[in-house]
Amino acid sequence: MSAITLRKALGVLAKSSSFSVTTVTHRQKDEFDQLKEQLFVKQEIETELQRYLDIAKPGEIIFLCGSSGDGKSEILTRCQSDPRYQRRFSFHLDATHSFAPRQSAIDALNDLFANHHQQSSPLLIGINTGMLANFAREGAECHQAIRSAIDSFLSAQQDASRPYRKGNCSFFDFEHYPKFQFNENKNYSSFIKALLDNLTRDDDNNLFQFIFRRDESVNPDLKEVANFKLLCIPGVQNVLITQLFKARLIKDQFVTTRTLLDFLHHLLMGPGYLFDNLFTGAENDLIKKVSDFDPARLHTYELDQFVLRYELGLVDADLDDFLSALESLHIKFDRQCVKPGDATSLIRLFWLLQHESLGNDYHRRFSAFFNESLFERYSEIWHLHRNYTADPEQKRSLNRFYAFELIAGIQRYANRKAPELSMQKEEFFLGEFGGVKITAPVEVKPDWDAIRNKHTAHPTGFDVYLKVGRNPLPHIHIGLNLFELLDKLNNGYRPNKYDKNAIVLLDEIVELIAEQAKSSSEIKFYDGRQRVYRAKADDDMITISGMEG
Repeated sequence: MSAITLRKALGVLAKSSSFSVTTVTHRQKDEFDQLKEQLFVKQEIETELQRYLDIAKPGEIIFLCGSSGDGKSEILTRCQSDPRYQRRFSFHLDATHSFAPRQSAIDALNDLFANHHQQSSPLLIGINTGMLANFAREGAECHQAIRSAIDSFLSAQQDASRPYRKGNCSFFDFEHYPKFQFNENKNYSSFIKALLDNLTRDDDNNLFQFIFRRDESVNPDLKEVANFKLLCIPGVQNVLITQLFKARLIKDQFVTTRTLLDFLHHLLMGPGYLFDNLFTGAENDLIKKVSDFDPARLHTYELDQFVLRYELGLVDADLDDFLSALESLHIKFDRQCVKPGDATSLIRLFWLLQHESLGNDYHRRFSAFFNESLFERYSEIWHLHRNYTADPEQKRSLNRFYAFELIAGIQRYANRKAPELSMQKEEFFLGEFGGVKITAPVEVKPDWDAIRNKHTAHPTGFDVYLKVGRNPLPHIHIGLNLFELLDKLNNGYRPNKYDKNAIVLLDEIVELIAEQAKSSSEIKFYDGRQRVYRAKADDDMITISGMEG
């Protein structure tokens, strides 16, 4: 172990490492294998798969499916080497591969299923979801039963029972075992937390810590030493996990184990300090997504003043004391030789340490600008939907969201071209013809029965249920993007092209409500000259009246 530096040890995290893909091998294990094993966190999907394997019957086909890099090969390799399963099961570890040079992956699966029958050992297959879809489309006609089972699985709702079963086929899908979950204690990912703990925990059995401590004593100025020390701080880990969860919610970025490990490799081994590596460079999907949350993009008077004062080299004794305290983390900023970007780096560091105390806590004076209030509000509403039992206090809390955030935001968006309606709480803009704006009264309210009886909370968002008058609308999925847009609308924001994904959803909601509004027995006409006309249908009579606007 003495020859391994921290740089080499952390190399097992990289996607370019030979350890990033687990394969069956007979070579003798070495120190790098030990390091890789140190990182292992047993996932819920593996526990449930093994539980199912114990009761699997002959002739069954069990699919372990997901995305490239999520750990299918690793799980199946462990199952294959387990004496409990070695002789009882047939294994096909990677369905993207074929058995011969001229054979396609589809042909290989056709052959595999052709040799499988009701008396065969249960068959366990690792397969990407895309390849599953290909086989459902292109597989041999004689395997129609399997293709039909795959089609049923692919069209099933995400909250379907685990595993999904059809005929003699069972499907364990990584997407049904999300790595993130909303949590009142803000522990958003027990999996990533456990992985970080395996990498950084300070005990004598942690090989990474052993190597880190030796490198720290020999060469504390190495960037990877400072970065590893930063990553060991619990508050830093929590900030990183929150950003990854945001990337999942806002960017729809699915986080695989391989991508996550490569992400950590870039944080630790990138060209700069961890807080800069998080937002710059790298061929890593997560870095690309998280970079949009860069705190250096925030502009408040206080932050801008800090940047200006720092770059001008103005005297700040409190900051000097804080920078001295940073040296215990092997992080150095030279106030006598200010480099371009130093102030930006410090803002990122203040943000990263927002939950931690250090030195004189100079960084804490900016904490209010880094809070995740919108994200936490979203989490609160998610929990209210998930736990709703019609308790009066619950109902009051949830009604505040529906009335003052959701319905108010929808109405502001629908009426954005008719400022005359800003004070009309229950009027809905339908269109403009010849300079005359047409509206209809609309009563939009929560559908409390549906909220109570439907499955409203999902791993990446929640469903809302509304009624227009007495007519229920189809459920509407509220992701963090749409939630943020509604919040902005309620604070006077005017949408632009960058909001297009959330706007599409909002347009769909408005269209649903407008369809109901068009059947109203009453409409109003605003002529733009402070005159309003009302047309009201009563039996077979239409009454027209005029009033001052």
